[in-house]
Amino acid sequence: MYFSRIRVKPEIFKNTQLTKVLADNSYNLHRLLWDLFPEEKKRCFIYREEIAREQLGGRSGARGEPIYYLVSSCKPAKEKQNPIFAIESKEYSPKLQQGDKLRFELRANPVVTKCGKKHDVVMNTQRTFLIELCNELNLMQYLTSSPEKGELKKVLLDHGGQSLELRLTTFLENDYRYAERLRQKMTTGEKLEWSLKAAIDTALDKWLSNQGARHGFELAINQDGQLKLQNSTYHWHELPKKAIKGKKSGFSSVDFVGELHVVDTQKFSQALFEGVGRSKAFGCGLVLVKRI
Repeated sequence: MYFSRIRVKPEIFKNTQLTKVLADNSYNLHRLLWDLFPEEKKRCFIYREEIAREQLGGRSGARGEPIYYLVSSCKPAKEKQNPIFAIESKEYSPKLQQGDKLRFELRANPVVTKCGKKHDVVMNTQRTFLIELCNELNLMQYLTSSPEKGELKKVLLDHGGQSLELRLTTFLENDYRYAERLRQKMTTGEKLEWSLKAAIDTALDKWLSNQGARHGFELAINQDGQLKLQNSTYHWHELPKKAIKGKKSGFSSVDFVGELHVVDTQKFSQALFEGVGRSKAFGCGLVLVKRI
């Protein structure tokens, strides 16, 4: 296996619009990176895109450049064979033991399966939370047959009254991440938004914990019994070339940062090499780790 750091050559970055063309275009970026492996008929790599800052040291012009980390079963083509990318590669064979403590970063595409179909964890959590609130407060009669998120919120805020206020307050009180928000004066609408965030965080915690059980790791817990985990940067990536007429196509990504313990070295090694979750062809799944 190989670990590579790929960046657009300085002369290309400064004098062309290539990086703007690639920005938020996962499909074209995927194809360009595949050119690094001209002999391979099947994808042999996973990758992650970041913006170069301090990781390139004092190198002139580094700030703001895209940088790509790749893990691959084949060594990328030599730099002189590629007119676009500067390539740094090394062999990648992590020495792992059961119980190892690691810091990690992961950009993932969290999905759940319902009735045989894949659903975005964040969108599904929001919708489920809002519908359950409407049902609990006996507000279903105000909804259309297939309500969108905006309609669900409006019905709750228009008809939920004091019952909604009390329900949201109790929900936030029981969430260690957001309970302190109640010290601030908030409207019912603001409480609803913070409750949605709390529900999403809990769902993402569960999703990643389940991935850990599948891939040989456990998320670390602090002395208060709370996960050493943060998530951020929920983003939707469109894939126009895969869209069906009349329907959008794409995937979502969420960035995770935290600490973990290795439980099964074989499964976790496989996760480092092959990635975690879906949309690996489009920049999701690569686990970056560092020993604590």
